[in-house]
Amino acid sequence: MFKGFTPKKLLDAFKYAGRWFLFVYLLMVLCPIRYWPFNLNDWDNTWVFALNYGADHHLVFGRDINWTSGPLAYLAAPMDIGNNLAAGLLFQAALWVLLCAVLWDVFFQACVPLKNLAHFAFFVGLSGPQYHHLPNPLGAGSLLFVGGLILLVQFYLRGGMSRYLTALVMLGMLPLIQFVGVMLVSGLLAGFVIARALQGGSGARRDIVLAAIVPVFVSGTGYWLSIGSLSAFAAYIRSSLELTSGYNLAMALSGSSRELHAMFGAVGLLALAIVLLTKLDRRTARFLSLLFAVPLLINVKHALVRQDLHIVYLFGFVAVAMGLVALAATLDRRRAMSLTLIAVAFSLIVYQVYAAELGQKAAIVRVTGIAAPILAWYAVHFSNLRRELNARSQQTYSADNTLEPEIKAIVRHEPVASLSIGYNNAVVDDLNLVLYPVLQRYSAYTPYLDELNANWIRDKGPRFLVFDGIAVDGRHPWMETPAMWVEVYRWYDTRMLGKHNLLLERRTVPRFTRFETLTHERLRFGAELRIRSSSQPVFWTMHCSLTSIGKLRGLMYRFDEVTMSVENGAGRVDLFRVFPSLLGAPSMGNFLPSDLVQFAAVFGLQPGQIFSVDRIALGGPATSAYSRECEAELLRPVP
Repeated sequence: MFKGFTPKKLLDAFKYAGRWFLFVYLLMVLCPIRYWPFNLNDWDNTWVFALNYGADHHLVFGRDINWTSGPLAYLAAPMDIGNNLAAGLLFQAALWVLLCAVLWDVFFQACVPLKNLAHFAFFVGLSGPQYHHLPNPLGAGSLLFVGGLILLVQFYLRGGMSRYLTALVMLGMLPLIQFVGVMLVSGLLAGFVIARALQGGSGARRDIVLAAIVPVFVSGTGYWLSIGSLSAFAAYIRSSLELTSGYNLAMALSGSSRELHAMFGAVGLLALAIVLLTKLDRRTARFLSLLFAVPLLINVKHALVRQDLHIVYLFGFVAVAMGLVALAATLDRRRAMSLTLIAVAFSLIVYQVYAAELGQKAAIVRVTGIAAPILAWYAVHFSNLRRELNARSQQTYSADNTLEPEIKAIVRHEPVASLSIGYNNAVVDDLNLVLYPVLQRYSAYTPYLDELNANWIRDKGPRFLVFDGIAVDGRHPWMETPAMWVEVYRWYDTRMLGKHNLLLERRTVPRFTRFETLTHERLRFGAELRIRSSSQPVFWTMHCSLTSIGKLRGLMYRFDEVTMSVENGAGRVDLFRVFPSLLGAPSMGNFLPSDLVQFAAVFGLQPGQIFSVDRIALGGPATSAYSRECEAELLRPVP
């Protein structure tokens, strides 16, 4: 069988086969082919649905809708709405071809030794979970970043203007998918520019100028074509910055100390790998350190703020970074053994995290990339794919997550918006859905974002609103967007209370026109705010400011929870999570509703006959982060 092969030729053949194996393996792991069914049991599926629905209805970011993604995000997570699925698959196929070219350059053009490629493939393979639906619905954006990062390192190590320009174009496309890409790309290129300036030499000025111009041109062109006006673009940037900054306060979720140890253990191993490289090539180690610094800090902060599935982002980035260290290092036997030990230690850490967060089976599928051929097969057989997505969607339909027939009979094809966390049932229920600016209420977690939705309700609110009474992360359903609820109260009445949903109908005239102050007082943070007994609604506001230490803690780590205890007339006390920054908007006081029946009563005629609230108090772990005193007011609505 091997006649004519000398031992050296046979060894070369095995090495060449090894390159092909590693190349195909990474091509599978970095497969960008993703498509979404309508999953009525998944809240994340709702904002993906909203992005696809908005794209199909030609809604413009900044003018009509706002989210943490870019205007082309629907291409990364397409649904079978209009032409989105076909367009998304074409985009993803083009990206896969581009990633194939990036990997081909690494494996077959750059003359990288096989042992370096083996370590590179091992590390990058461990980043696989960050490109999948959970935790990352917009995995194509992360793949653009990884592809651009690989090409930047290749350009530094081996030159080639085509590598550099392709990297800059890929990085320029990322903000069109994910708004966080603006920070990632800016930080990455800032590190590259500093490293290139320190390196000096011929072409340094050219490279720095290109780094400043090309990504901005690509992103700017994409924004201009998709958004089309400076005013809408400015509104998009403002709302995206609000969504990004507010995330730290509103979406904070603590995890176990084991996860924290794993996170810092992974970062420590990356630092150790760079130290190992420093002993071989100080200049390259400095270049990679500057390149990785800002993206690493962003991923660490994200993981610290929300310690659930989102910590996978950090491990994915660290894996890619260590793969690039392996690509850049000169490995003799001793150094290869050291890097192998780092790889083993990192894989043990990653296994524990991935198995805990994703489940062992899902983790194996994503690290090995074995689902790529199936995903690609369905993408090629488009009619089969549409049937498969429809079948998967129907498996999630039930009476509990679709509208009651009586409500559908009332709404018919009148314009309707949903105040519920999940509303992708609109397709199943054949609703004439309209979207408010911040696509899901739970993300309108700053006063500016809450006011955007409130103004939309006031000026553009549809005839009907639907609400299921559910809130996320233990929040109070009214207090998570109080300004929006004030306008809903001003303009809507209860039309029907179903088993799972409340239907509200718009009034011809507002319920009230302004607020009048009843009392004003200074309260110690945590003290009870007593709500006066009244047959008429009494509202309240509270202004509590963060201390300097509280702001610094939020910037460097995360904000702890602030809770609100609500005591009703029967003496029952319920505890909810709230955001003090939103309490400046008037909130319902004596008739503050907490469940669907109470909401129906508030928007009906006589809520006082069903329930009342006597006392409200703030508390929780974050008490020390706020000033000792707050300004509180009681208000009444005036017709």
